Amino acid sequence: MKVTLPTQALIEGIGHGAAVAASKSPKPILECVALHASQATGVSLEATDLDVGIRYQLDDAAVAEEGSLVVPASRLLSIVREVDEDETTLQTREGNLSVDTGRSHFKVRGENIEEFRRLPYFPETAAATVPAGLLRNLIRRTRFAAATEAGRFALHGVLLNIKGKSIEMVATDGRRLARAAGTLAKKAARDVRVIVGPKGLGLLERVLATSDASGEVSVAVEERQVLFRAGGALVVSRLIDGTFPAYEDVIPKSSKYSFEVTTAEFAAGLRRTSLMTTRDALSIEVLIDPETLTLKSRAVEVGQATIEVPVRYEGPPTRIGFNPQFLQDALKVMDAAAEITVRFTDGKAPVTLSDLTSDGGEELGSYVYVIMPVALE
Repeated sequence: MKVTLPTQALIEGIGHGAAVAASKSPKPILECVALHASQATGVSLEATDLDVGIRYQLDDAAVAEEGSLVVPASRLLSIVREVDEDETTLQTREGNLSVDTGRSHFKVRGENIEEFRRLPYFPETAAATVPAGLLRNLIRRTRFAAATEAGRFALHGVLLNIKGKSIEMVATDGRRLARAAGTLAKKAARDVRVIVGPKGLGLLERVLATSDASGEVSVAVEERQVLFRAGGALVVSRLIDGTFPAYEDVIPKSSKYSFEVTTAEFAAGLRRTSLMTTRDALSIEVLIDPETLTLKSRAVEVGQATIEVPVRYEGPPTRIGFNPQFLQDALKVMDAAAEITVRFTDGKAPVTLSDLTSDGGEELGSYVYVIMPVALE
């Protein structure tokens, strides 16, 4: 194999592969990326940790000699990042990879390519196609809410539900829930209802962030895997087994009261209030009055804070306790310049947050975030 590629494109591709490859594994092959060079199809890169995988086409590659090689991902990425030339030449010599650029020459030890598990190819027909910008926003607005603690396995993933022209993604850890939905331009060929791991979705979001956001992503499900094809990239994620909870029952159908607040001002108030919380005292008190939202925190060992935020509210004074991190997580994925609506009934019932500007938007879709209050002393 001998190929010459634009250095920046090579860094981008290896970066995606390194995000997949296991950093420490009893199987060294899982810490590697596989490079494939063909006169007909150009140069592609593959990486997998057996749960998540990526095949990435490297653009503008000049293939002088065909071939394949497997090398450690992080090592190759570190080398290529040091290249200060516009182009980099990769060449195999006696089972190793030579990286040549200007006056720099590296030789990276290759692994046995027979041990590398190749990724599946995308089927001839997709189950559905989703606008790249919409899919990226659905991922960004839900993935963070998936469970990370030991417990119900199904909660460790994000529900992807496509039916007809509707698409939604839902994640919950039992204490909060994020649901984002949108509308497709074209009806799905087949319904899709699967639970996808957050690592696979994070990789897909990363790929979409560096590709043409105006394009489309093809989605398919085969043999306990979901496949996403976006341009020259294929992201594969093993599905999570289990039954996703009946999330529709968690989202309140109605609430007695609501207030409107600017996302940026609410986020700034929460950030300041959180300065006076600790791991053992991770809660804040929210006092809701007409025109003013008062945020309070207190920890004996650090002190206390009182922050006021302007709001629009018509209703009785109400006191609710929250985990501030759960609120901040949601505000980070909302439009900072927009207003959000916060709906509630009392200090014990679930509270919902939603964007006033996101309902029906092609790229943002609709969004609702549900959070359970915490008990106050």
